[in-house]
Amino acid sequence: MDPASVLVAAIGAVASIVAAVVTARTTARTNQSKAEADERAALRQIEAGVYERAKAFYEATLTRMQAEIDRQSAQINALQRQVARLTRQARDAGLVPVTSSEDDSP
Repeated sequence: MDPASVLVAAIGAVASIVAAVVTARTTARTNQSKAEADERAALRQIEAGVYERAKAFYEATLTRMQAEIDRQSAQINALQRQVARLTRQARDAGLVPVTSSEDDSP
């Protein structure tokens, strides 16, 4: 073998090794990127599930609160009607109702 052939063979071998290393690194990075992408997708899916559960809880809470507000509003209206009826009865009976502000102290 002449020195030129050995040099060409050595350069070819080094080039093959460099190509193999570059290919291995690229493959590793691709696999790592794919794994990270899969992990991010799984986290997004989990977060979406958590968001949906929180949204359902929030909407149910709002519905319960609105029902309670409606119930209390109806109760207030009934009490106001009762006060008006009792005031009218007291007036019709000849009694003068004493009205005072809640801020007045005895």
